[in-house]
Amino acid sequence: MKDKGDGNGNGNGNGNDEIVAPAVSNTGVQGQKPALQVICLGSSGGPCEENVTGFLVRSVARGWERGSVLAVDAGSHLAAIVRILERDFPLVSGGTARTGSDGSVIVNGNGNGNKTAGHATSLSPSPSGDDELVPVPEPTVLESGPFAGLRLPHASARANALHVLRSYISTYLITHPHLDHISGFVVNTAAFHATSKPKTLAALPSAVDAIKQHIFNDVIWPNLTDEDGGVGFVTFQRLKEGGDVMVGEGEGRGYIDVVDGLGVRSFKVSHGNCTKGPPSHRHRGSIAGLQDGHSALNTEQSQPMGRSLSTSQHAQFSAPGTPGGIAPRQSFYSSQPSPHLSATEPSCVVDSTAFFIRDGDTQREVLIFGDVEPDSISLSPRNRTVWQEAARKIVSGVLGGIFIECSYDDSQADAVLFGHLCPRHLIAELQVLAGMVAEAKAARAFERSVRKRKRSAAVANGVESAAKHALAQEGGLSDRKRSRSLAGRSAQWDARQGSVTDQCMPQTASASPATEVSNVVENHGGMSPRSTATTSVTTTTAPTQQYPVHQPARASLVPSGTYSEDLPPLAGIKVIIIHIKDTMKDGPHVSESILADLREHEARLLDQEGQGLGCEFVISQSGESYYF
Repeated sequence: MKDKGDGNGNGNGNGNDEIVAPAVSNTGVQGQKPALQVICLGSSGGPCEENVTGFLVRSVARGWERGSVLAVDAGSHLAAIVRILERDFPLVSGGTARTGSDGSVIVNGNGNGNKTAGHATSLSPSPSGDDELVPVPEPTVLESGPFAGLRLPHASARANALHVLRSYISTYLITHPHLDHISGFVVNTAAFHATSKPKTLAALPSAVDAIKQHIFNDVIWPNLTDEDGGVGFVTFQRLKEGGDVMVGEGEGRGYIDVVDGLGVRSFKVSHGNCTKGPPSHRHRGSIAGLQDGHSALNTEQSQPMGRSLSTSQHAQFSAPGTPGGIAPRQSFYSSQPSPHLSATEPSCVVDSTAFFIRDGDTQREVLIFGDVEPDSISLSPRNRTVWQEAARKIVSGVLGGIFIECSYDDSQADAVLFGHLCPRHLIAELQVLAGMVAEAKAARAFERSVRKRKRSAAVANGVESAAKHALAQEGGLSDRKRSRSLAGRSAQWDARQGSVTDQCMPQTASASPATEVSNVVENHGGMSPRSTATTSVTTTTAPTQQYPVHQPARASLVPSGTYSEDLPPLAGIKVIIIHIKDTMKDGPHVSESILADLREHEARLLDQEGQGLGCEFVISQSGESYYF
């Protein structure tokens, strides 16, 4: 479910905006309560710079703890937070300043950090500024909007946005180092100086090195990192592709904590190929067809061991040959060569990342893609590995949402996709996921049926053993009682009673019930039934209690399982469309065409195959939040 402003992340500034309280709903395939909140700061892929890719993610169970918010990409960042708070913050509304009877200026919510109507403050410093104390506003807890429940100490949107940036956002998870994904973060580093500790930039090693070498290099931007003699506002966390097998356990194995309560597993995906091929240039990306840890063009090879921990981690994780003979740590992931790749003409593939973000309290997850191209036309297809992981999580009921780009509508030809998706390719990718989900559900159902059959067989065997044991005990007790009785009367017997003794010895009395139970078990167990003529025995004793025997069900080769076959494979999954490139033309926004194309493809699948994907497509909007 999402919160809405005006749908575009902009208020009208007159204080009359209708604020819709954040609705919390069950959005996962198993209907669990929301565990993760994702706030959209930027939904576009350009060309306008004010609304490019950026998200905030937090664990609902952790509330608004300091340092608990994760930024995923940051093309738009601080400015977008200001816009949201301008719309939702109750102490800011449209109006102008006027002079009060005491000569002070009363501000009616102009968003400049001054008080709202009815509160007096001066717009210019007093000549004797030390004699006047600036009144401290009462903290406000927002009741609506994406930041509902957050305690804000200031009176303006801008001051509170900076407070959110400094106090709550601790880590920036970057999918790839293109400007529309990092520009907000880079510019906002100027505000990091008043924080109590460095902000963390977490990414795969190639992305970290690209940002370090080409952004924080004292040429494009000052070196504000803690490496190579920098200022120290930013520190790096180099992630292991596919997850780190040395951390976590069970389903949480491989997830690396990036903020308190949130863990991440990272998978490389392809974002097109570079315009120049090797060996004409050095590039941070991969060579298609080679495993990612063995790229001959990876610039990390020439980097010396640095002074910081993050540099040594990088040498261990991403360098093809780690200094000192230390082998790289094992990864969950291994890439496969592309069938489109020519062995004689290697191509340099631009790397991006897909992140599984996991809530540590509930184990719920969302999947957020960076820019990505379809496997069908990629020189290094790597989406299938991500879908395999996602399918297992969907069947387990822990993955509720997928954030994935769809930059163009279907009018864009494959030759000019530039490493992006359009509706026809997105549907094809989701069909791959849906097929894997269907297979995983069938396999899961079959395993359950096998386990149930084994349990039933075990119960049947246990009942048979108990019945035989009870009958054996009963027969032995009868024989002992009978022996004592016969011994007591032996002195009174005469010659005529000798034949009666033989008649009164029920030789088959205890054997008959046991034989019948044995026959029942054997017959229900699938063995050949015995002839009733050979097992029917007449007895003078009271009938023995018959023990119920459960007949195990035979497993079907095509099990129906606990999942309804009527439900589409991606039922309950929200697919949030991101990175839409605005055409900047008259008429409807391109997002409307993209959504129409997706729905048309879904309808065609339903018509031709009798079943669609079943997922819900949602066009992301800056200022909205989504709960999973």
